Amino acid sequence: MGKLMWIVICLILSGFRVSSLEPHAPLYEEGGNQVLSQRDGEYFTTTVRGKLREDMPGFSFDIEARFNEKNSCYQVKSVTVREKDEVLQVISVPELSLFGETAVWEDLEECMGLELEDVNFDGYKDIRLFDTPNGNYLEEWIYLVWNPKTGQFEHDPRLNGIPLAGFDQETRLIYGMARSGANRHYYYTYQYLDGEPVKIREEHSVYLGEPDSEVLRRCLGQAAGAEKTSDEDVEAAEICHETVWERNPDTGEMEQTRDEFRFYLSAEDGVGELVTVEADSEMGKLLSEEEG
Repeated sequence: MGKLMWIVICLILSGFRVSSLEPHAPLYEEGGNQVLSQRDGEYFTTTVRGKLREDMPGFSFDIEARFNEKNSCYQVKSVTVREKDEVLQVISVPELSLFGETAVWEDLEECMGLELEDVNFDGYKDIRLFDTPNGNYLEEWIYLVWNPKTGQFEHDPRLNGIPLAGFDQETRLIYGMARSGANRHYYYTYQYLDGEPVKIREEHSVYLGEPDSEVLRRCLGQAAGAEKTSDEDVEAAEICHETVWERNPDTGEMEQTRDEFRFYLSAEDGVGELVTVEADSEMGKLLSEEEG
């Protein structure tokens, strides 16, 4: 029997459980298995490993958590950062959580919601730790940014203001999205300016639910230059009110650059844009009344 098998047996007998799950590349080093160890019958530790930069040594992140059976989620107590056997930092999590305790879903238990990603585009990967769902359309994360001068991770609450943030390493832009219903979506673009994440673009897309068919028929007819619009076109058409604001680099103020209604016609081969109507036009004012 090999040495590795003896180690596994000893771990099981002493109350440890070895997970067969592998961390997701490229967030963690290949082969960086996580080990779950029971502690006081309630808490356990998930260990994941990764590098902040290719020329740096690998770090281990020990995530101490407990499983909350009431909501079937994990509550993270702390993250211990190690380089080999040396403890570099112990991060207490509850006070950083929005509601005082995390609610990490079971499908994230492989890494306990911890991801390594360069969130400030400085060339070092940072910690993005899942916090909790916040309503039907929002997720909260805890951002811990690596400070190469101090060799520590520092909490950056500024990034929590960007909903469903996604970090584009090529454009060095942060994209966010929120919605207040199935027909109302809001999109945000942020850029680091002098070290601050600054909103440079905001777009609202609001689909009109059930506009008056006669108003819709009139608008479609005028837009298409037709005297009569078919019932099929009226039933298949969807109207989206799109407004966009962009940051003026000279004043630093957000200025509206688009305010229009777009007609989309649903068809078997997809959805095509039919016509665009400015919001301050006669048809646009009619549609604004329908939007309510």
